[in-house]
Amino acid sequence: MSEGEKKEEEGLLRVSINMDLEYRWSGGSYYTKFYKAWKEERKILGSKCSGCGRVYLPPRLICSECYKKIDEWAEISDKGTVRAYTVVYQPFVDPRTGKPRQVPYGMALIQLDGADTTINYFLEENDLSKMRIGMRVQAVWRDEIEGNITDIMFFRTIEE
Repeated sequence: MSEGEKKEEEGLLRVSINMDLEYRWSGGSYYTKFYKAWKEERKILGSKCSGCGRVYLPPRLICSECYKKIDEWAEISDKGTVRAYTVVYQPFVDPRTGKPRQVPYGMALIQLDGADTTINYFLEENDLSKMRIGMRVQAVWRDEIEGNITDIMFFRTIEE
């Protein structure tokens, strides 16, 4: 930064403003069905292609393998297998709390039983020496379900 830029910045007036912005949008018919089953029945649904049988989570309208419109549904377990993982040391503002997320925290690509795709989600485990590909995990749900993805707090390691 040059001397002129430093002097110009020193003369700036800074105003902090807290804003509460609410967003609402339609998730379409597939996400509506997905979150309705999630909230009302605590079921995880994936969309299933009638052409190739691939099950997508989150649900999709068109199959990326055979390009057919997907019109079937499959119930998916809240248990799954870790396909990739990492430990994150950089905090971010957690939208659920509005506060920086405690570090370190584990993240993983998890293939839930019954799905052919993975979801990226938080792990309870954050010790790299205890993490492995193939590790079995299960969702830990909040007590009060609101009908959104944050109803799952994290995935806990399980032994089967």
